[in-house]
Amino acid sequence: MSSADLYIPSWAERVAAGLGPGPHVVVTGISPSGNIHAGNLREVLVAEAVANAQKARGEEVRFVFHADTIDPLRKIAPGVPKDYERYLGHSLSRVPDPEGCHASYAEHFLEPFEDALGKLGMDVEVLRSHELYEGGVYAEVTREALERTDDLRGILQEISGRKMPEHWSPYLPRASSGRLGGRVLEHLPEQNSVVYEDEDGWEDSSNYARGEGKLGWRVELAARWKALRATFEPFGKDHTSRGGSTDTADRMAREVFDYPVPGRYEYEWIQIKGRGAMSSSKGIVLLPNELLEIMPPGAVRRMILGRDPGRALDLDLGAGFPRFMDEYRAQTEGNPVPFAHLVTVAQTVGGDVEGAAEMLRRGGYEEAVRDREKLREDLRYAHNWAERWAPEQYRLGVRREVPAEVAEIDDEGRRYLRAVAEKLSDGMGGDEAQDLLYSTAVELGVKPKKAFAALYTALLGKKSGPKAGPFVAGLDAGFVRTRFADVSGDTHSQGAER
Repeated sequence: MSSADLYIPSWAERVAAGLGPGPHVVVTGISPSGNIHAGNLREVLVAEAVANAQKARGEEVRFVFHADTIDPLRKIAPGVPKDYERYLGHSLSRVPDPEGCHASYAEHFLEPFEDALGKLGMDVEVLRSHELYEGGVYAEVTREALERTDDLRGILQEISGRKMPEHWSPYLPRASSGRLGGRVLEHLPEQNSVVYEDEDGWEDSSNYARGEGKLGWRVELAARWKALRATFEPFGKDHTSRGGSTDTADRMAREVFDYPVPGRYEYEWIQIKGRGAMSSSKGIVLLPNELLEIMPPGAVRRMILGRDPGRALDLDLGAGFPRFMDEYRAQTEGNPVPFAHLVTVAQTVGGDVEGAAEMLRRGGYEEAVRDREKLREDLRYAHNWAERWAPEQYRLGVRREVPAEVAEIDDEGRRYLRAVAEKLSDGMGGDEAQDLLYSTAVELGVKPKKAFAALYTALLGKKSGPKAGPFVAGLDAGFVRTRFADVSGDTHSQGAER
């Protein structure tokens, strides 16, 4: 991870300081039952920030992402064929990939998220729960849970206010049908197994040291803390509400598993401005890789973590995004090209990096063109944002033909364009061009706002655009003179050398 990508906010430093000395195991996770979106990413970034803050304090830290791949499929994700209902109750790791491109349903949704974590440069250990169960990692805590079934039932009843069935068990064996949830009849601890009855009344055995079943969610949460030796885990507000999963897990950890409750941080939801809270089931999804298409890893971290995660976050990927990018790049790069100007350049030259470099150099951004690979990345971010998220006023592109909209320019505006065409010289820098454009309007008694609207209309077919000086300086001066002369009706200054 580069220094620009590393980000440890002050709230993470406070949390890390409150956890005491290490070693620490920071745990986070998700059930890959559908698209893992940017809202889920907030939890992982919160955990990472605390882990990095602990490392900065000199603590020994293990950072774990626990993918709940053994969890049962509870409902069909949007876009998945309806006939997948036959797999309801089956472990996600044992359900076929609906598109046939991954080893399982779980991997279909987990792999893109894992890819995004790699692009973020995240130093995290990704664990798959079905492999942990199969490898015996959960064997001891499962045995403890089965031996303390009555105590666990009592905690659930007390906190939930619901009476649990007498045959309730913390363990869900996998039946021959593939579904999780047979009725446990007997525990055989010396064999690491249970005898159970399936939904059809057949008896069989399930070995919990070989992954032939799993603990129920609320019990598993507390058991996971002990199995992984967790010392910190963030949770969304749905889990920490009264009677939620953390209430039961806290009691179970202390009273049944004899394990201290890990430190915690409650985070709020992320919304996409204008669209609402992200939800895979509702189809309101922004994937982490989509964020990484429009900004670098460090910017993703600052956008999601810059505001205290305990407060709701509205991701503004529209009109407010250029300002965010300018603030981020000013902090990490010193004196960057304004993002809105990069957007204009990207739309003007397409993928031509050398053309972009020349346009930026003419606009006075000599420093920005020295690192061509970075420029290529910056242009990619700008182009992708313009194509997918930009409001209409940012969807630019210099018109190669005179825009029809020039009919809206009045005589005063045409007089201004004619004067600029006569004064504009080859090789002008951005600041020099800005002075020329503004002073010409003042000399002619044309309000700058009206003058610049005429300029943008002549070049872009719109009344607004990026900062005029660097924009005009970045274009070929002969092209600009010719365009302004054409629009103003003056044929004498077309293409003239200055």
